[in-house]
Amino acid sequence: MQRIASQITLLFLSLIPSIALAENSAPDDYLAKKPLVLEVRYCECLATKTDGAPSNLLPSFLRESSLLKVSVSSKDNGFASSSELAIGYELKPVAGSPDQFQFNYAGNHTTSNGNSAGNGELLLVQGQWVNLFGSQHETQTGSQHSNVAVRLAKPGGS
Repeated sequence: MQRIASQITLLFLSLIPSIALAENSAPDDYLAKKPLVLEVRYCECLATKTDGAPSNLLPSFLRESSLLKVSVSSKDNGFASSSELAIGYELKPVAGSPDQFQFNYAGNHTTSNGNSAGNGELLLVQGQWVNLFGSQHETQTGSQHSNVAVRLAKPGGS
């Protein structure tokens, strides 16, 4: 009986560090361990004006879209996904420009109308949103859009 009690005590004592750690940490604690956050927004909605000119993201896209955040370093590569989005990325700083980064990506956005995918290389300026890829389908009820946008920010915003 004493042996069983000592084994239970040892088991309980071995769990204390895990319990203590779990109580003190939150998801944002891990986000703060790297200096930048890659924010990916995706939605079955229009991201920019349709007049063909490059423009900022529409406020409606920012309100309606889902957000996926990934903690990154200034030189990093990785993969992030949700049930609707998968994206692989590589990030490299631009020499002499502390707020500019070369961004290589390949992504797939699954929507109710199918998939849209994109890949490429572009220049990311910290704090600025860039529309990566999307699609437009004409239906009897009108146009249906899907879009994926990304920005690089500091933890907590901009």
